Amino acid sequence: MFSFSWAIGSGDNCKGGMRHKVTLNQVIAMLEEIAQKSGAVTLDIINGSEIGPQNLQVQAEKGYFVIFLGEDDGEDYNVRTYTNYSADSKQVDILGQMWDLGLVCTDFDIVKKIFREFIERGAEYRTKVMVSRIGRLGRIK
Repeated sequence: MFSFSWAIGSGDNCKGGMRHKVTLNQVIAMLEEIAQKSGAVTLDIINGSEIGPQNLQVQAEKGYFVIFLGEDDGEDYNVRTYTNYSADSKQVDILGQMWDLGLVCTDFDIVKKIFREFIERGAEYRTKVMVSRIGRLGRIK
């Protein structure tokens, strides 16, 4: 089971919410909304293993997506990010924070694929799955 939270927009124009018992279609619909506007979507695993993936988040603005996977390895809490090896050295503003393009995904289909697999695999989800599905376009590192 997941806790699902979202924020659409930023600043004074931000609206958001949270719910449990979320479906894949609800998550994809919210991802589509932040892709068209701006915002963030977060999935937290509820009652999952203490070791392994804990949450997945994307922040989006103007077709740019920063993806974070939070994992506990038993000793440390690690935050992994999407890496785009073909990006140049420019930076973009996403929700008021500057990001190197090397950490930014510009392919919305990849974002949806990562969230779909996280929901379908739940606590068994591993970074290698993200890497194998993304292929040459980038990976979670």
